Amino acid sequence: PAVARAAVGGGETAARAAPEFAPDADARPRPASFAEVLALVEQKREMVLLAHLRNHVHLVDFEPGRVEFRPTEAAPRTLANELGEKLGAWTGERWVAVVSGEEGAPTIDEQERAARAREVAEASRHPLVAAVLETFDDAEIINVRRRGPSPDPGKGDS
Repeated sequence: PAVARAAVGGGETAARAAPEFAPDADARPRPASFAEVLALVEQKREMVLLAHLRNHVHLVDFEPGRVEFRPTEAAPRTLANELGEKLGAWTGERWVAVVSGEEGAPTIDEQERAARAREVAEASRHPLVAAVLETFDDAEIINVRRRGPSPDPGKGDS
């Protein structure tokens, strides 16, 4: 560490450590899941990369420092290299992104669409919703929101 001299008392000098401005290694992100990688990419405002990861990546395997995926045909050929380089720069650790021929999981976008379809199907089975859908020919479910307990039980939804 750099040392600075400071006057103490009657003109004596004492050595003291000057603050270092090197980035704190502990402050760097350490994604422990693919979801955390996506959150980091979003935090870094790399929206094109985020869109590719959400729409064109079938995750095969993940462990910190290594992402294995099968890209869709629409994914850029440089996606693995770009992901590995950016994660390495952001985390200060070596990251390897491996392209695989294995099937992998559905893309994040596919998973979200499937979850939404399940929510719509579940909502349409509710007796009141089913009655509305039967009564009005043009009725459709546009959005499903879950209602949880109110933060203040005496106030209800506002």
